[in-house]
Amino acid sequence: MFAATLAQRRVCRRTASAAVGLRPSWYRPAADCLFPTTATIRRAHSTSKLPEIYDVHPEVARALAQNKGVVALESTIISHGMPYPQNLETALAVEEIVRQQGCVPATIAVLDGRVKVGLSPADLEKLAQTGLSAKKTSRRDLALVVSQKLVGATTVSGTMVIAHKAGIKVFVTGGIGGVHRGGETSMDVSADLTELGRTPVTVVCAGAKSILDIERTLEFLETQGVTVATYGDSPEFPAFYTPKSGHRAAANLTTPDDCAALIQANAALDLGSGMVIAVPIPVEDAPKDAARIEQVVVDAVNEAASTGVKGKDITPFLLDRVKKATGGESLTANIALVKNNARIGSRIAAALAAQSATTTTTSPTRSRPPQTAAARPLIIGGTVLDISARFTGASSATGVPTFGTSHPGPVRTTMGGVGRNVAEACHRTGGNPRFVSAVGADVAGDGLLKEMVDSGMDVSGIRRVEDVDSTVDGATKTTTAIYNAFLRSDGDLLAAVADMRIHAHIRAEDARKAIREFRPPVVAIDGNLSEECVMTVLETCAEDGIPVLFEPTSEPKAVSFFTLAPPELLAASLRYTTPNTGELTAIFATIRTRTDDLFSQIPTLTILEKRGALGVRILRDGEPVRALEPEVVRDQCVSVTGAGDSLVGAVVTGLAKWYGSRTPGKGQEEEVPSMDEMERFGRAGMRAAGAALMTEKAVCESVGPWVFDINTK
Repeated sequence: MFAATLAQRRVCRRTASAAVGLRPSWYRPAADCLFPTTATIRRAHSTSKLPEIYDVHPEVARALAQNKGVVALESTIISHGMPYPQNLETALAVEEIVRQQGCVPATIAVLDGRVKVGLSPADLEKLAQTGLSAKKTSRRDLALVVSQKLVGATTVSGTMVIAHKAGIKVFVTGGIGGVHRGGETSMDVSADLTELGRTPVTVVCAGAKSILDIERTLEFLETQGVTVATYGDSPEFPAFYTPKSGHRAAANLTTPDDCAALIQANAALDLGSGMVIAVPIPVEDAPKDAARIEQVVVDAVNEAASTGVKGKDITPFLLDRVKKATGGESLTANIALVKNNARIGSRIAAALAAQSATTTTTSPTRSRPPQTAAARPLIIGGTVLDISARFTGASSATGVPTFGTSHPGPVRTTMGGVGRNVAEACHRTGGNPRFVSAVGADVAGDGLLKEMVDSGMDVSGIRRVEDVDSTVDGATKTTTAIYNAFLRSDGDLLAAVADMRIHAHIRAEDARKAIREFRPPVVAIDGNLSEECVMTVLETCAEDGIPVLFEPTSEPKAVSFFTLAPPELLAASLRYTTPNTGELTAIFATIRTRTDDLFSQIPTLTILEKRGALGVRILRDGEPVRALEPEVVRDQCVSVTGAGDSLVGAVVTGLAKWYGSRTPGKGQEEEVPSMDEMERFGRAGMRAAGAALMTEKAVCESVGPWVFDINTK
């Protein structure tokens, strides 16, 4: 296994003549916002001008004001789409998925005559238990439901109206309504379609249900001027329970950034119409016998016609017949596709917020181009919960406690992990990174994700692992990585337990998918990855011409990396590495066993050597060495924890912006930043590291893009 234990890393970082002499971090992040102040955000939205009848949940109002991603969710799916308690469980799960992608959920409903934008858990419980007694509420029904103080479950149409009023641009649902079978004679057309033609909200869904006439639905949307695009690898419009309907959409988009750019363009043109982004149900979640479902639908349509079922009653009637005929398989598929839509829709909302953050109100007609996928670096590495317990009641002479009993003392839990620290530093310095990692499906994982979301980081690439690890007694579930340190009364390390098994679950396939889907300008990896994951990253980046930065993490892991990968692959992919002095010495010693010179193996390599109080050295073949001294040399510091990771995060930001400003192309001669540019990135990194020295946190909360301002001291 490529990944060594965290205990080895801790020892190496404490003993090596490292850049910052790192020791275990006790980091508790500040609830910092990813975006600039709302005064400079074009998309920032105030809810203070809404009609008095609106109740906007504080979390939603705050997110809109701060230009964070907000995702609208409808409530008819809760009241009429599923039975209790599956409806409540699904609603809560969907909201949690939205939060995991770094966005804020805003479930919309009318409760006792009040228009609710964002529901509390108690509101969700009430709506779920009300069930079919709630009134399905489209645009037509809103005034009636409000005036009579009823419980109204908003349809796609009703939700779009309210979301638009509140300033929410992205709305996730299961499927849209459409033209009913036989609609050419009955004129039974869902209000969802006309709403899409006049309300500028983007609806992310799994297409239209197969109980509808999908061909005529798409024709009607075209007439209404509604852009319909599929998401993924196929232009074929999905049919809710099945990934393909046999009909093509007008466009096919493959990344959240592409979808966000489409939404931005629709708004810039001031078309006034909405859009549909159709996400096919994952094949593994789709019902197995699509032909049988189609026959059930045909039979149910005939039954409805013969019994007089029509209008708003037809959809629940047909869905009930499908559910009974499939033995509940359709309900399972329904839940799965809604969760998948929430995941994709939230990523689109997050990308839209990031793109909007680059546009200011200084000119209403001319704006900077939206940020593209190529501007966001990709960081792949470990996420760790650090726990420290200090024995304050131990012997004053030795600082060592009496074993076999309890002792008083402070216990601190904070975020750690080299990859995570680098990602946060990149985020705070303006890099807006994507981060691929893994945490357990446990309390520790919940806490880490919440802390990162609260700080504004994108956590959509962090996998929740529920696998069982049979290598330990009892075959327990794989847990979030934890470093648990026990300290003497003076703060020195007495002993520690490190459970880093989950780093092996940072999957190679997830890394490859992220690289291929988002085409980042630079990929940064730490030393915690498995051999398979490391090789996959290097091979994929070599094929796609994407530069790789390697943060060694420790001497053993540095040696493992340069021993694992063949020189030809390193030469084709590795462009940057950021070792401390001890790690660099170990790397050169390893390389010399195979050749006399590191640069003869990897001639394109740039090394940023972290030298602690001495600063940074930049080494590149054929170039004079650049030795950068810190602007401020501190005799004392609060903590050296995280300083090196902060430096690397700022360097990744600089590299991403440099590469992102260029247009890559296969066959072109490779460009690299000049040594002057590398010096600028290195100095920015030293500023970030210097700020980290003056706080107990791994990454200083006050660090920002200012570190790249050469006039900032």
